[in-house]
Amino acid sequence: MARGDIRIQDTGGRNVVPVRRFPVESGQTAINAGEPVMVATAGELDAPLDVYVIALTDGLPLSTNSYFVGIAAADGTHTSSADGYVDVYLDLPGIIYAAKQKNTAGLSQAEIDLGTFKRYVFDLTSSSYTLDDTGTAVSSNNGLIIVGGNPDSDEWYFTTASSATWRKDQ
Repeated sequence: MARGDIRIQDTGGRNVVPVRRFPVESGQTAINAGEPVMVATAGELDAPLDVYVIALTDGLPLSTNSYFVGIAAADGTHTSSADGYVDVYLDLPGIIYAAKQKNTAGLSQAEIDLGTFKRYVFDLTSSSYTLDDTGTAVSSNNGLIIVGGNPDSDEWYFTTASSATWRKDQ
């Protein structure tokens, strides 16, 4: 995967976005700075202490059992044989992210206007995370909510649905 796929566009009125360190289990896919991270365990968050974070997989986050945590602030330190850690910018209400679109045809202002408030997921069918803005990807169960974009950089701006994050009860 590639560094810097996702970036923070707006800190939601904060001076800085909090960064927290989370454990990553050995043998997991590498996590690079700028990539989305999720809780490894599906289901409820009252699991035992062996809960790790992993790189978010294709077609997530959803509003059920995805538990998006945030964007990696640095590369993970885990290896194929040793557990490690990754520092993550926590996903908090009001934070706006930016990501390139999956559709490589270019993003117009008209598409941004029509896409605002639609819900999408991340695409990882290549080696980079993009926002899956294909027509079939729109669903009320998706966890990324469009709040704008930039046609000059072909980037969507989005926030996350609270139902798709670790902060489900907030």
